[in-house]
Amino acid sequence: MSGELLFLLVILASVAVGFAALQLSKHRRRIKRSILRGLERIVEAGKRKLQEPERHIIESDPAILTDERKSEAELERLQRIIEDRKQLARKADISYHLWGFYKSQFRTYGRASDEGTVQDGEWYDVTILRASDRNGRNEFEFELKGARYRFVDDEESQGWRENLKFFSLFLYDDSGRCLIEIPVKMRVDRNGRHYVITSDGPKAFIPGKWVNDFINVKLKQQSLRNQEIREQKHQERLWEIEDLKDRFGLRE
Repeated sequence: MSGELLFLLVILASVAVGFAALQLSKHRRRIKRSILRGLERIVEAGKRKLQEPERHIIESDPAILTDERKSEAELERLQRIIEDRKQLARKADISYHLWGFYKSQFRTYGRASDEGTVQDGEWYDVTILRASDRNGRNEFEFELKGARYRFVDDEESQGWRENLKFFSLFLYDDSGRCLIEIPVKMRVDRNGRHYVITSDGPKAFIPGKWVNDFINVKLKQQSLRNQEIREQKHQERLWEIEDLKDRFGLRE
């Protein structure tokens, strides 16, 4: 090979190396980002491979799957029973009867703190044994048809939200079981106080003989009250008749 040819090849090789170096420098950042992304994909794939066997082992553990199915089935069973009991409470309208009974028998007494007045409940087969106000909760122990109960309301401990107040009325038996919890919505307007029982049923409810006992005493109370109203209207009519006879000379 002649010296001129060798010299030409060296020059061409130098130009090629220089061009490659120039291109590498120009695209260095893009190449670096590509390499880093590739490394990140490799690392992430490795993590997934490490995690997948563990998750597969956990999900396929028969004991864990069995416990999960049992808890789901038990929760569904309880929810069905609770909904049936709420429906029973709605059909019996026990929240309405109990709140009406509580308002007429206890609510006024609780604000009066007059022991003599409290005993007036005996007229409706109810004997009020004790009334108290502790920690913002009104409590009334009483006897109905030989059984002892306790009413508790937490109205005094609840604040107002504009013109609304939400509180609960609880009924306990003599063993301390909560037989029913009634959510109450109280609205105040220019005409006075209005009480509304929320329509989604009680928050707690244990059915039993006590339901009929309270409904019956509430109906008896209403019947006696209606009788009082009729007797009063009858007496007013008699007074009006006598007055008309006197003023128009219609006595026989």
